[in-house]
Amino acid sequence: FKEYLLAVKENKTSWENNYTQYEVSPETKNILSQVKLKFYVLAIAEDWCGDSVRNLPVIAKLVENLPNSELRVLSRDLNLDLMERYAINGKKKIPTIVFLNSDFKEIAVWIEKPVNAWQLQEKFKNEPDGKERYWEALKEEITKEILQILQILTVGKLNVP
Repeated sequence: FKEYLLAVKENKTSWENNYTQYEVSPETKNILSQVKLKFYVLAIAEDWCGDSVRNLPVIAKLVENLPNSELRVLSRDLNLDLMERYAINGKKKIPTIVFLNSDFKEIAVWIEKPVNAWQLQEKFKNEPDGKERYWEALKEEITKEILQILQILTVGKLNVP
């Protein structure tokens, strides 16, 4: 992911800040360390996309703490044929995160943002520090959803609260 950050042109400061300022909690690091399976994680994104800028650095940090895993980032605009596979109602939403097993077989997909992102946005939009609180809640939800995916993929062998 650090190589990807070097290539980012748009929103470079936001990408770097979101990546460097997010710290995976000790509890989450402990859960991730329990994963013994090898995963390849493919992220399809663009540097101009706000959801990618916000969400992909969090996912990158989680994958960095996942033993035996690798993350690769591909450009959506240079891989439109691949994006067709993950389109929702004809829309190519990013970031799209694809989990592959050690044989490169697709085993899970996470797309764009947490399921409850809109509710979180509504909850915090009128508060003075709403943007910051939304961002913190969003990071927590991304973490929960990625841990839930890993829980399913490891057949319930993780101790996820």
